[in-house]
Amino acid sequence: MKPPIMADFLFFSSSDWAWPWGSRQQVARELARRGHRVLFGERLAGLEHVWKYPALRAARRLWPQTRVIQPHIWGWTPPVLPPGRYYAPIVARLNAVLVTQWLRPFLRELAFTKPILWLYQPEHAPLIGRFGETAVVYHCIDEFTVGTSGRKRAVIAQLEQTLLQRADVVFANSPPTYDAKRLFNPHTYRIPSGVDVAHFAQALRADFAVHPAIAALPAPRLGYIGNINERLDYALLTHLAQAYPQASLVLVGDTYPWTMDAPPLRRLQALANVHFLGKFPFTEMPAIVKGMDVCLLPYAVSEHAYFRSPLKLYEYLAAGKPVVATANPEVLELADWVYLADDGAGWATAVARALAEDTPTQQQARSAFAQNHSWSRRVDEMLHCLQLSAVSRQRSNQPPN
Repeated sequence: MKPPIMADFLFFSSSDWAWPWGSRQQVARELARRGHRVLFGERLAGLEHVWKYPALRAARRLWPQTRVIQPHIWGWTPPVLPPGRYYAPIVARLNAVLVTQWLRPFLRELAFTKPILWLYQPEHAPLIGRFGETAVVYHCIDEFTVGTSGRKRAVIAQLEQTLLQRADVVFANSPPTYDAKRLFNPHTYRIPSGVDVAHFAQALRADFAVHPAIAALPAPRLGYIGNINERLDYALLTHLAQAYPQASLVLVGDTYPWTMDAPPLRRLQALANVHFLGKFPFTEMPAIVKGMDVCLLPYAVSEHAYFRSPLKLYEYLAAGKPVVATANPEVLELADWVYLADDGAGWATAVARALAEDTPTQQQARSAFAQNHSWSRRVDEMLHCLQLSAVSRQRSNQPPN
């Protein structure tokens, strides 16, 4: 099970490569930067998903698609799969058979004979053992039972328990996720979200231009980057926009799975100083963040928010920006670096403090702190944990003297 010095990694992601951008792509890029080969399998999409989401429908064909993403990284897009894997485990097993048959020719072409299997979703459990893998990693960056109930919740929990028990190593990003997963696998390690520090620290350079999409808006600009959906506290955002009528409240990102017709977004959009800019490529994010005077993490208090490891928090800090956030277990770990508030009035006060107290010295300090949370360091930890787990299992398999 011990990974070789230069290993091949077979990823099955919970997203496509292009979107949404986050931990999956960052880990793959960091492994590739070190010379490892990565085959990035994109999200397994059932018929129900492509029917519901036009963007996903446009990206899927009736046959597998392959491409070179960058040096050492190949992309593999599966065709549309049968629906219902989170209501019947037999569908997840059928999907695993189909995926294996579709993927094996490409694996042979690339000579991926003994990869490390890197999984992201409970439905990936039936893929274990099908690719001659030397190790199985479950990189748990979400809580998939959150927001579900009844049979669907039970099936997801069952699939995930199987994955946890069969994985050689589990990486859990948030404190409560780590506490939950280590009950099923002793080789569970806490690996929080990370940041491409050099990318976002560009925002600190005097010669680095603010993105024109945000530069045209009146300052101060209070900004959020990320998915714009049910996870945000819209009462809080409304209060903030009304408390600062002279400021621009800027939301950058996709409304997936919502549209702009969703009532919370319609109500917020009716305010003159609220601006929805849409989504931008990851390459343009530092220029967007540079135009923000205060960065926001306005998550609603919910089961989902409780388990979050907010990647955007580290990106904001790497750009040197003051951050106002609602609290969750991981945010509380960084309480010395953020302004915390839990209601509209508290947020208005926290924003006022953030604007008044921000200095170039503080900006540099925030970015320097973010260096401790770089993806390079995260992947160092992951590879070290993988080695430790290999040694532990080898020792446990040795016969007693």
